[in-house]
Amino acid sequence: MRLIEGQLIHRRYRLDSRLAQGGMGEVWKGFDIQLGRPVAIKALRTDTTNQESKLRRLRAEARNSANLAHPNIAALFEYYEHDGIGFLIMEYVPSKSLADLFHELNGPMDPTELLPILVQVARGLFVAHSHGVIHRDVKPANIMVSDNGEVKITDFGVSYSTNQEQITQDGMVVGTAQYISPEQAQGKHATPQSDIYSLGVVAYEGLCGHRPFTGATPVDIAAAHVNNPVPPLPASVDFQLSQFVMSMLSKDPLDRPNDALTVARILTRIQRRLLDQQTSAADATMITSSARMPRRVVSAPHHDPAGMLPRTADEDHAQSLFHSTLRPGTRLQAKEQQ
Repeated sequence: MRLIEGQLIHRRYRLDSRLAQGGMGEVWKGFDIQLGRPVAIKALRTDTTNQESKLRRLRAEARNSANLAHPNIAALFEYYEHDGIGFLIMEYVPSKSLADLFHELNGPMDPTELLPILVQVARGLFVAHSHGVIHRDVKPANIMVSDNGEVKITDFGVSYSTNQEQITQDGMVVGTAQYISPEQAQGKHATPQSDIYSLGVVAYEGLCGHRPFTGATPVDIAAAHVNNPVPPLPASVDFQLSQFVMSMLSKDPLDRPNDALTVARILTRIQRRLLDQQTSAADATMITSSARMPRRVVSAPHHDPAGMLPRTADEDHAQSLFHSTLRPGTRLQAKEQQ
């Protein structure tokens, strides 16, 4: 079955435009004609080998995503099969991925802009982990960021649930080499700490403008995650933030933060401190730039030509002293009125 634009799926979802095509399936922007809203439709490709095993994986993705209701996880609306093709009907997220943002910057991202994204991802991962679901492929391409900063985790296609049957074989490496945890690279079972490691790689890339490890092949990169020490972050990065990201990148999962909620809380505290520092610096700059020399104020003596205001005793005394200092015969220019 070949999917084409305008085709109606399940008598409800219209295929509007193909968004992406990969080794396992293709993703379409569609439209739910019953509810009148756009949707994303992930369909299993029919021209691939081992279709049955891939269909089982798509079903597993549907099961793993079904109960993950959280603002930072793209929602699954429905799963449908027809003529041997599986369809995931999901929330359509009209946003750029974090990978797109990194590419546009072509350099480090301001920590006060990066940290809110990482915090939201950590919160979404904590909910997934609480339901026994490990994403296993946390990377910038699977993190969607809207214009107002809202984050959605997408693509649980290689996710693993502690409640599901084993799909991948023992020793099989699952994940993306540039962001894979050391234990995944060695074919071991992924844990919540594996997703935390991958999020640490995302944080490292955002703070540095590049990933911690490179190599000629994915195998070389995966091996570097296992064997090579993580290069230190630049000295310009906040010390506490640098230390925490490095803890997320510990080779031993036991040395990483306990859970994703801990990651969210600590990164939130660091974010607030950095924002407070920026605000204080901005206030100091405004005070310095707006400082002026104090204006000299000179009061002119009061002139009472009509002599209508009563004088005080001090004023009478001053007046008598003034007259006593005049030389005999000196004429005053102004006559006192009677």
